[in-house]
Amino acid sequence: VCELANQNPNNYLAMAPQFFRLLTTSSNNWMLIKVVKLMGSLVPKEPRLARKLLEPLATIIQNTQAKSLQYECIHTLTLALAYT
Repeated sequence: VCELANQNPNNYLAMAPQFFRLLTTSSNNWMLIKVVKLMGSLVPKEPRLARKLLEPLATIIQNTQAKSLQYECIHTLTLALAYT
């Protein structure tokens, strides 16, 4: 899904609320990495999403021990900051 969203993010914009809910409620690191990447690919098409992602991504960075998840959150934050 992440690869498809990179190619055509418009197809996944309608599902952004469900992805955001997964981002804020899931504890599965593998799934969170995929959702973070997906949300990052949606930000250029929906800039308002950038501001909404800042707090949940910062929370994940502070609370997780998984370096791969921290990396993806930081990467997505740097992309999102350009749209805030």
